[in-house]
Amino acid sequence: MKVYLSEYIAPAARQRLADHCEIVDNFDHPEELDAIIVRRVHVSKNIIDKATKLKCISMHGVGLDTIDVAEAKAKGIPVVNVPGASAESVAELAVTLLLAVSRKIKYIDAGLQHGLFHHFGQRDTVGHEVFGKTLGLVGSGHIACKTAAIMKAAFQTQLLCYNPLETAATLKAKGFTPVPTLQDLFAASDFVSIHVPLTPETEGMIDADVLHSARPGLILVNTARGGIVDEKALYEALKSHRLGGAGLDVFADEVPSPQNPLLQLDNFIGTLHIGGSTAEALERVSQAAVDHVLTALGA
Repeated sequence: MKVYLSEYIAPAARQRLADHCEIVDNFDHPEELDAIIVRRVHVSKNIIDKATKLKCISMHGVGLDTIDVAEAKAKGIPVVNVPGASAESVAELAVTLLLAVSRKIKYIDAGLQHGLFHHFGQRDTVGHEVFGKTLGLVGSGHIACKTAAIMKAAFQTQLLCYNPLETAATLKAKGFTPVPTLQDLFAASDFVSIHVPLTPETEGMIDADVLHSARPGLILVNTARGGIVDEKALYEALKSHRLGGAGLDVFADEVPSPQNPLLQLDNFIGTLHIGGSTAEALERVSQAAVDHVLTALGA
């Protein structure tokens, strides 16, 4: 049996897969594949059409936006993911980015490296506390709830949430104050953290109009998917200091070009879609993704 796997997964899980299957790292012969495991590689309609032996597409993670799920469903091929297994790690990164932007860590670190500071207590190194502020969440799934729990326990933040797919009663039961629109969420929050999948409905949802409604100085964090935030609009909001700062773990183009204007800003921090890239999360997610494949193949 042949299984496509080109991206890094936990070594123990890869070895377990190799004990049962031949691992290939390319789509040169999709007709020979019995299963596919992917993290961010795209599985297109063309590949699925040619993979006539395919019994399973296993997403190493949650988001299915890189897989043509409709085509797989039409062919009767199960597409499975691993929800919740990396929630702790992604939530920790969301909070890390929020804190780092709030305390101007990028600007101060770069300033120290380039000798820009000449005495203690310079005005431009003054950041802001997180304690007691208001966090707005876009989405209310596993990661949003983990992020909220950390922020509530550590910093006593007030928690607002926008999710039109859940009732107000459900959001309240999770400890959130429901907010009817994105504009209302941004207007009432000191920080906003995004936790929704990339779909036709969410693509570009954080646009210039939404950002214009933001409370002055708001800090935006996105550890979900690139494409949800309009990066050009975000750049303009940061450049004009309408927003206080932003931290993105995900970009519309991954890997972003070094010339991406956002990366040039002092009040912006970018990371490389590393939310789930901790040893602990990779072990959980990798083993579960391999479980799905071995079960589908009867191995």
